[in-house]
Amino acid sequence: MIIRYLTQADAAEHEKVASQAFVFSTDINDPQAALPCEKVLGAFTDDGKTLMADLELYERRCHYDGGLLTCAAIGGVAAKPEHRGKGAVKALFDTVFRENRYDISILYPFSEAYYRKLGYERVGRSVSATVPFAELAGIERNQDAVLYEGNDTEQLLSTYNRCAKAYNLCFTRDTAEMFPAEPYLSQSYTYVWKNSSFATFSVDRGKSTVFVREIYFDSRESMLGIVGFLRNYESNQKTVCFQNVPEDSPLLRFVGDLKSCEIAVHRTGAARILNPEKVLKAHRYPPRDGAFTLQIGEGVYRVTYSTDGAHVDKNNAYAPDAVMSVSRASQLLLCGFTDETYIPDLVINDPGSDFFRVFPPKTTFFSDDL
Repeated sequence: MIIRYLTQADAAEHEKVASQAFVFSTDINDPQAALPCEKVLGAFTDDGKTLMADLELYERRCHYDGGLLTCAAIGGVAAKPEHRGKGAVKALFDTVFRENRYDISILYPFSEAYYRKLGYERVGRSVSATVPFAELAGIERNQDAVLYEGNDTEQLLSTYNRCAKAYNLCFTRDTAEMFPAEPYLSQSYTYVWKNSSFATFSVDRGKSTVFVREIYFDSRESMLGIVGFLRNYESNQKTVCFQNVPEDSPLLRFVGDLKSCEIAVHRTGAARILNPEKVLKAHRYPPRDGAFTLQIGEGVYRVTYSTDGAHVDKNNAYAPDAVMSVSRASQLLLCGFTDETYIPDLVINDPGSDFFRVFPPKTTFFSDDL
């Protein structure tokens, strides 16, 4: 098996894999065919002639406890049916893991059980909430938001990145590709409220609903501001659907009667720690002195922390206070936890360890498509 990054000369082969895996029609002889992103990693047969499987790799940065982690965001994982079960996909992921360039990896799994074997675990949940405009009557309407039309991009990105800091694992954005720059053509709109909150949405007149794809704010005032602006649609639309917000979003606390709303819970995605030392060091610890020892997979990490920061020493000679799989550690360290009694894949050697007190639940959320 040969593992290498694809070039544009491999675009037709990539289209073959994607078409077979995701079952869609494509013209493999299209001279304009192009790879979906800058980095596509492929697994070829030993002779290098046949592409068996590939994945899309997006290099991102994620917020974590006030700092940033490097992230291998994975999308478009695909394999030809005749080459499945040969280890090609696992070989692709092993290659990404060995690059030592990333602190974590994030993807949207088609199967949590499948990706758990590769060390990934779900990292939080989000909700979609369809709310009658009448239930937002307690929020004052305003006309203070401005439509983004492809201008003032730097200010919009600044607003997004400031708001995104509130959510662990939320991606930073360096480009405006997630925002509709031609709203009159796409009928998808981003309105920015006083450079402190924004919402990207479309309107379905048939369903009499404003569909909010994403909404970000950094204070009570900015949240009420952008939701108050959305109320301007209530004269000719019946409901607003917040399609993807954190499960504990404060936005829902301002709904008059939740019983009149339709709420569905969704998984946010799955993550895997690739650099435990970096994540353990980046975590925000209590402002006091403490220590614990944790075994993650085959590695043992001794963590000592104080008001000056944290020190992490990887040494398998240490006796661990707790032992867990890579997938479980990925979930617990990135999301926090409340009660170790009901956590699978966890062996507790010292119930009094600091470990069980320094990882409280975290607000984890990300919404970018991969």
